[in-house]
Amino acid sequence: MQRNRFLRTVFYPLCAPCCGKKPYSVKKHHDDEEKSKRSAGVANQFFDYTFNRWLYNEHLRLQERRLHFDLNELCAIVAKAVGLPRSELVFIAKLAEGGSYRIFEVTFRNGLKAIARLPYPCTLPHKYGVASEVATMEFLRLYKMPIPKILDWSSSVSNKLGSEYIIMERVPGRELADTWHTMEFKERMAIVEKIVAAERILFTIPFPASGSIFFKDSLDPNITCVNIPESSSVKDTSKFCVGPSTEYLWWHQKRDEIDAHHGPWKSSEEVLKAAGERELLWLRKFGKMRYPREAFYGEFYGRQKVDPQVQIRYLLDHLKVAPYLVPKDDQLNAPTIRHPDLSPSNILVTESGEISGIIDWQHSTILPLFLQAKIPAHFQNYGDDDSESFRRPKLADNFASMTSSEKEKEMELYRRRQVHFFYVGYTSQLNKSHFRAIGKPSLVLRNQLYDTAARPWEGDNTSLQAQLIRTIMHWPEISPSNNNPPGQYTPAEVKECLDRDAKQKEIDKEMQQCRDCIGVILMAWW
Repeated sequence: MQRNRFLRTVFYPLCAPCCGKKPYSVKKHHDDEEKSKRSAGVANQFFDYTFNRWLYNEHLRLQERRLHFDLNELCAIVAKAVGLPRSELVFIAKLAEGGSYRIFEVTFRNGLKAIARLPYPCTLPHKYGVASEVATMEFLRLYKMPIPKILDWSSSVSNKLGSEYIIMERVPGRELADTWHTMEFKERMAIVEKIVAAERILFTIPFPASGSIFFKDSLDPNITCVNIPESSSVKDTSKFCVGPSTEYLWWHQKRDEIDAHHGPWKSSEEVLKAAGERELLWLRKFGKMRYPREAFYGEFYGRQKVDPQVQIRYLLDHLKVAPYLVPKDDQLNAPTIRHPDLSPSNILVTESGEISGIIDWQHSTILPLFLQAKIPAHFQNYGDDDSESFRRPKLADNFASMTSSEKEKEMELYRRRQVHFFYVGYTSQLNKSHFRAIGKPSLVLRNQLYDTAARPWEGDNTSLQAQLIRTIMHWPEISPSNNNPPGQYTPAEVKECLDRDAKQKEIDKEMQQCRDCIGVILMAWW
C-alpha cells in the first residue's frame, strides 16, 4: 500500500520562488484554499486523506481522518524545534498517510529537513498513544537502537496547532521497501543480518513488567505504573516507567471503558488472563447477536445471526487454561519489547546498506518473551514446505524455460524463501533466546491461543474453540505434570469444530488471494 508514498508527495512552497518577493501568508492561503475547495467538494491536500481509497464506507473513513490544524503554527513549531528562524523554512511536503498518522517533511533553506507526524482524530489511544511512542523511541535510543531523534512533541490537542504531534529528525536513507526487490542476494542477506542484530538489542533490554513505556511525568496521577530502575550500563533510564498497554486492541471499540486490567502486568499469568478477561467483559457489555464479519462464514452457521454467549463460554474455558500456559523457564517469561510492525516500509537504509532508522513505534508493547516469539509477518514464509523445513532457497530447475509470468512468480517465491531462511538463520546465531522460543511447538501453541483469545469477536464462534482443542490435544507438552486439562470437549464437538475451522481457513485463504489480486487490504483500502 505504501509503494507510492514518495511518488505522490504534495509540495507547498512557503516562500516566493524568486528573491525579492514577499513570502506567502500560509494561513491566509490555506484559509482561502480551504473555503474554495470545500465549496467545490475537493479534498484539501493537507487536512484530508488523499493517498488511498476505500471500496465501501469511504465517506466515513475520510471523515475519521480529516484533521484541520494551523499550518502556520506547524511551521513555527518545526522551526523552533530545529533551532532556526521561521523565515528559513522554505517547503513543507506531505510524504505519507499511513494507518495512524499524516506525515510531513519540512525543508529549510540550508538543506536541513525534519519530519512532523500528526495522528488522525480516529487514531487511538488519544494522548497516551503519542506519549508512549515518544517515550519508547527515546528510551530505545539510549540502547543505541537506530531510531530518529525526537525534537518536540505534544500529546494534547489543546495547543495552538490544534493537534497532537511529533517532530523528529529526518534521517538519511530510503525505505527498504523501495530497494528490496532490486537487491542482489548478498545485499539482501546482509540487511537481514542487520535487522536481526537490531532485534537482538531489544531482546536484551530488561524490564520490570509488561505494558508500554512512558515518561513518568506523562501519566495521570491515578494511572498505575512500574518504574524502570536506573541501569548500571545505560544512563537516564530512571525517568521512564512501564504503564498501561497502548496496543490498539486495548482501545478498540470502547475497550478502554471496561473495567479490565490494562497493565502494567507483573507476571505472565496476569498478561494471559488480562486479554481474555477484556474480551469477556466487552462481550458481556456490548456483545449482540450478529452475522459474521466474513460473509462467506455464514453458511457454517446456517445463515443465522451468531450468539456471543457461545464465544463467552470459550473465553471462560481459555481463562481456565491460561495459568497452565506459563512456561517454567524464567527466561521465556522475561518482559520483552519488539517493534509492532517490523515491515520494509518502516526500515530506512542508506546507499551503503546500513540501517539509518527504524520508524513507526506506535502501539509498542512489552510482553513476556514467549508471547513475542514469532517471525515478523513480512519476513516469514509459513505454509511453504521448503521454508518450514529450513532448506536453502534455490530457483526451480526449469526456471530458464519458464514464461515471463512464471518467472516472475518463481522469483517472488524465491525472495520470500530467502528472507525466511536468512531471518531464521541469523536469529539462530545472533538472538538465541528468540530462536529457541520460535522453535518450540508448545510455545507456538501458547502464542496462538493468546492471540486468538485476544482477537475482537466479529461473529466467529469457531477459531477460539479450535485453538483450545489443539492446545488440549498437545496437553502433555503444555503441562506435563497435569494430566487433566480444563475445558474438555466431546469427540463430536471436536470433529465438528475442527471441520468448520478448516473450512473457515480455506475461505480466509481464498479471500486473501482475491484481495491480493485486486490490490486491497482487509479494510478494503487500496
